[in-house]
Amino acid sequence: MPAQKPAKSLQMLAAIVLSVAGCDTMPGDGMPQPTVCAPTDTLLNVFDTLDDADHPCRSWIDHTHGRVARSGSASAAIWSRRTEFGAGLLVSAVHTLGVGWFGPANTDIQAEIRDPFQEIGVGRIILVAPEGGELSSDFSPMFDFFNLPTPADQNNNFFRDILPRYDAFVAVIDDQKLASGLLSPQPGPLQSAPPDIYDPLDRTATAPTFTDVDSGDLVMAIGFPAEGVFSGTMTASVGTVLSAGEIDGVLQMLADAGDEEGFIEYESDVEFIYRGPAAGGMSGGGVFNESAELVGVLVRASDPLEGVQYVRVVRMSYLVGGLNAEFEALPDDQKAIIGQFLDSAN
Repeated sequence: MPAQKPAKSLQMLAAIVLSVAGCDTMPGDGMPQPTVCAPTDTLLNVFDTLDDADHPCRSWIDHTHGRVARSGSASAAIWSRRTEFGAGLLVSAVHTLGVGWFGPANTDIQAEIRDPFQEIGVGRIILVAPEGGELSSDFSPMFDFFNLPTPADQNNNFFRDILPRYDAFVAVIDDQKLASGLLSPQPGPLQSAPPDIYDPLDRTATAPTFTDVDSGDLVMAIGFPAEGVFSGTMTASVGTVLSAGEIDGVLQMLADAGDEEGFIEYESDVEFIYRGPAAGGMSGGGVFNESAELVGVLVRASDPLEGVQYVRVVRMSYLVGGLNAEFEALPDDQKAIIGQFLDSAN
């Protein structure tokens, strides 16, 4: 469920971190550490893992964590720095912004592409430092660009009922830095320069800048839990993408347990579900395959059931498809402006 919801939300889930992935034993008990990054039912502290040169998940985390950002009390991810204008593209979950961001509560919000030149930047993004391994001390502004539609009956109640097909957006981000503090400066106009991020494989600048997943694939989600022992700490989740048949069984099991995720229909073109841990505040964060390619945006998760969680991820292919369809419907004069901000690899 969305991270910003009250009551039965991801933020209410307690998470436990171990620095050993794919292993049921603690270090020092005589059992060897695995040599590959494997699924685990616990979260990994990203920076602690990076400090462990022998950790099997270190390389994967190193190649991905620089593209994940803290966004308010939730998370976001840099999708691309391949735009004609020269800025970057950021993705996250709509529910992390709060009701009212794209339009009044209890009204239908239409899918819309906005001209970033006409938008006022909001300084809410904290990126990983360009050299990796730690967070920046400054904020970066984001400029609204594209949102999926939201029906009126889901545009309320802290977005508690928003479905994955409506729960993702794209923003534009440049290289501006805003000093943190009570009197942080207002962002200037959008700059023709992408954010300076840690991306050692250059995934945000090399086509393709996103891809899709198949059942059985391993994925890694990275984000910032908002409560508990990991509050504000960058964490990683490693899990396995489920097949349609597996998902049928999982949803029935969750429904039988009274978990609301069991009553939400699975839409294979919109989302995928993986078996793995998650915590409130990780919503909006990036999900990556083993080649460190961006595959989706984390939006919802079940409560733990016998120590296991199931996480819903909006596919990048669905979000980008919605963006491209909205772009094609624009008149030619608007296309000339908006086209400068599209990912040039797609």
